[in-house]
Amino acid sequence: MSLRGRSKTLLEDIDVSLFELNKKISKADVREVEHLCDKGEYLIGLGFCIMQRYMFDVLRDVDINPFEARALGPFSTFGEPVAELIHSAANYWKHEPEWHIWLEKLKERSQETVDKVLHHRDSAHYPLSDLLADLNGSLEHTLLGCLPHLADWRKAVYEHIEKK
Repeated sequence: MSLRGRSKTLLEDIDVSLFELNKKISKADVREVEHLCDKGEYLIGLGFCIMQRYMFDVLRDVDINPFEARALGPFSTFGEPVAELIHSAANYWKHEPEWHIWLEKLKERSQETVDKVLHHRDSAHYPLSDLLADLNGSLEHTLLGCLPHLADWRKAVYEHIEKK
């Protein structure tokens, strides 16, 4: 299963929107920047959810624990499995709205998700944007830049299964 079809097309569409947002941000009034950045963060979160769905699609027909599978493949500059970071970013985007009320009382698992998304930062105004830049190795915000990571992860999963 390659990352073609719907997933890739959706990520391309979101990247086009992010490109347009970045152009608007560069020309925006200070009062507009926060709104535009919030919109970008939302789109990036949606992109991470598309990637997470792809990962679950890969795992659908193979016999491996998802937690074990997310430990495979490429690693970030801090030595964290990229698949786990993508999974955490998607969960962060989906659940963060319910966490803001009691952020100081997060359950351990939720706090681990936040910590993974922060990727060794103490805090961030736009943690998903920062994580995307970390995964791309640049300040460029392209979701398609994560596709090589996902391809390498998928290959590592299949190689791991063959060894069993």
